[in-house]
Amino acid sequence: MRQPLDGLDPAAAGSAPQLVALLRELRAASGLSIREISRRAKDRGDWLPTSTLAAVLNRDSLPRAEVVAALVRACGGDEAAVDAWLAQRARIAAADVADTGHAPRQLPPAPHAFTGRERELRLIDEHVRDTAPRAAVIAGPAGIGKTALALHWAHRALDAFPDGQLYVDLRGFSGADPLAPAPVLHRFLAALGTAAEEIPADGDERAAMYRSLLSHRRVLVVLDNAHSPEQLRELLPGTGGSTALITARTDLLGLTATHGVPHLRLAPLTREESMDLLGAMVGRDRLATDPEAAMGLAAACGDLPLALRLAACQTLAHPEQPIGDLRDRIARSPLASLDLPGDEAAGLRSCLDLTRDRLDPAERRALNAIGLHPATEFEPAGIAALTGAEAADAEAALHRLAGVHLAAPTAEGRWSVHDLVRAYAREQAADLPEKEAALGRLYDWHLAAVAGAWNPLFGVGPEVTPETAVPAPAFPGPGEALQWLDARHSALTETIRHAAAGGAHWHAGRLAAAMWPYQNLRGLHAEALGGLEVALDADRSLGDRRHEVTVLRRLGDTHRSLGDLDEAERRLTEARDLAVELGDQRARLLSVAALGWCRLRRWRLAEARACAAEAAEGFRELGETDLEVNAFDDLAHIDLLIGDHESAASGFERSAKTFADLGWTQNLASALAGLARVRLRSGDPGTASELLERALDAYGKAGDEHGRAVSRARLAQARACLLERDDAVALAERALDAIAAIPSTEVRLEVLNAAGFAYINLGEAATAERLHREAVDLAEAAPDPYEEARARHGLGLALLARGDEDGALAQWGRSLRLHESLGTYERGELAALVDRTHRLWSELPGSAA
Repeated sequence: MRQPLDGLDPAAAGSAPQLVALLRELRAASGLSIREISRRAKDRGDWLPTSTLAAVLNRDSLPRAEVVAALVRACGGDEAAVDAWLAQRARIAAADVADTGHAPRQLPPAPHAFTGRERELRLIDEHVRDTAPRAAVIAGPAGIGKTALALHWAHRALDAFPDGQLYVDLRGFSGADPLAPAPVLHRFLAALGTAAEEIPADGDERAAMYRSLLSHRRVLVVLDNAHSPEQLRELLPGTGGSTALITARTDLLGLTATHGVPHLRLAPLTREESMDLLGAMVGRDRLATDPEAAMGLAAACGDLPLALRLAACQTLAHPEQPIGDLRDRIARSPLASLDLPGDEAAGLRSCLDLTRDRLDPAERRALNAIGLHPATEFEPAGIAALTGAEAADAEAALHRLAGVHLAAPTAEGRWSVHDLVRAYAREQAADLPEKEAALGRLYDWHLAAVAGAWNPLFGVGPEVTPETAVPAPAFPGPGEALQWLDARHSALTETIRHAAAGGAHWHAGRLAAAMWPYQNLRGLHAEALGGLEVALDADRSLGDRRHEVTVLRRLGDTHRSLGDLDEAERRLTEARDLAVELGDQRARLLSVAALGWCRLRRWRLAEARACAAEAAEGFRELGETDLEVNAFDDLAHIDLLIGDHESAASGFERSAKTFADLGWTQNLASALAGLARVRLRSGDPGTASELLERALDAYGKAGDEHGRAVSRARLAQARACLLERDDAVALAERALDAIAAIPSTEVRLEVLNAAGFAYINLGEAATAERLHREAVDLAEAAPDPYEEARARHGLGLALLARGDEDGALAQWGRSLRLHESLGTYERGELAALVDRTHRLWSELPGSAA
């Protein structure tokens, strides 16, 4: 009789789905039912419940090693066969990680002196093994040791998650707003190897990408300090072998109702476990000097791990103090209220008081500064600004606070504290007499730091740069400036809200305004809108009408970027009218130029050109040469659309030279790309290629990935015209890959159409047809009549290439009508193309007259 392993070589499986398919064949060849295999596995000492085996064989994710081994043994395999199957599974797992090059290791260190919780550790094992999605909630009051248990289990289970570990503090009870899923997903996707520009802005798309990346990996996700089920649903892994471990101060039964996620409620430690923890912290010999007093200390702490650790720190800080004295002090203090249900914060506050009593003056000032700081994460420079100390002294104080578990370093020189410590520190700092002055220094430092990024990023000076005693960071180039801002965007947003809420209107408004160019560059338009609304309220509270004009104009630009043209025009009109009232001609012209872009988005080209011309003339009269050239660049873009190529080329050449001299890299890139389009239309793809290569470089220096995607697609079109096939295909595919994570419909349309025309020139009509059809659907939904017209133009060319003259003429007819309604250049080209095709077709033998 043929053995079930005969002919089944696990080495033939190159992926998780293929390995599972072979396991299904193995099970079928054995002639055994799932229940029989489970029973055989149990007889051999393996763990393989029927539910687990059925789930493994019915999905394509990589099974756990112990499941593969148990199944092979139950089907008659010897240990050599088991080793062969496990070796191939390991190779597949390693290849999955190698595909991305990223196996994140974000877990904080394993908790020191962890004791007890054996029952809870077994329950976590069972919960994450038997549920789908693989997840469990560890719930309980503050100080109960939820995070310590989660991290201990996570480090113990590292081998089960070869593809990495993700970690985040969700700030559910931190005194600050809980983290929303979107920034957490952004952070996780980046850690899993997704480039920043590829991370979707849309929340649903971001969550879908996250689940997809986890579906074929075994990653542990620790979601610490959760607030609500809504905060977590998008962060749970989907199918596959990844696991989420959640800690929360409250039950999250909504996850049980909707996802079947089990809960584990923590109780206080047993008295024996408390003594083990104290002994591990302070030494068993120390406890042996007075075991009765040590037992009393554990009782006074309510057997809560956090309180026990804090008490141990007091003992370590004062080794000469008898344990009985500490026990008695805690017993007489409000720490006893830890036994009161629902009042754990009050009791922990008293416990933190005991630690604060032992801090030196510099450490106390640092703790107070932590309480004043608005952001969850902070850096020594911010603490120095709040305390008035040197940055090095502030960092040294933070390290000493870390020694008593009041602060902890996170990433890239930033620090954080436990949410309860933060709540305690805020109470301590609430009535400080120098509070307003300290916050003013902090806001000044943040504003100076953001202002320092303007010149390397945009080639212009900031609106304002406050003087600060603590030096702001220096940015050698745009890359360093972007990296700094990317890492601190959330903290800066929190700071803006904090300043506004505290009545620091000038700082709130100026910091929000200073952040806007960066947010606009990165496509963070929704975030920019929130900050600008804060800035507008701040300006109106101060009566600062001149700055209000600037904020209104940026609100208009942001609404335009978000596609809300009605609101954009309303805000820009407000800005223009207020500038007129104030007699600020420069601000009025800036608003007029911005209104021109709204007219352009509505395809009212004559009105758009009139706005740009008015702005150019006005800036010339004011002697604002730089802004005059900017307006002429706007005119060149409009002339390009209407077909005045000579005027467009002249405008782009002039603006490109000026922008290069000024160091305005993003503007330079746009002008070069515009000039390349003129050259491509005039039949000079070689010059167009050179210009687009320069535009790509400039967009890269500016950090504008949207511009790079469009330029790559247009460069592909130019290279296709030069018959440089390999380069054209590589450029087109790279651009198409980039737009998968770009939310901007405008960018996606431009890339799809440019890539489609490139493939037409390469003779790949089927690929071109697919891309142009996708563009037609997207443009109709947007709507974007110009890109729809271009898409139908390209679609007609693709249809003609495969002999569908009727289909081609129908698409060109619709494209021509769109171009005629818009007044755009291609109307003449389309009319000639339709006429020529009609004539050629009518001359074919057998065609109708």
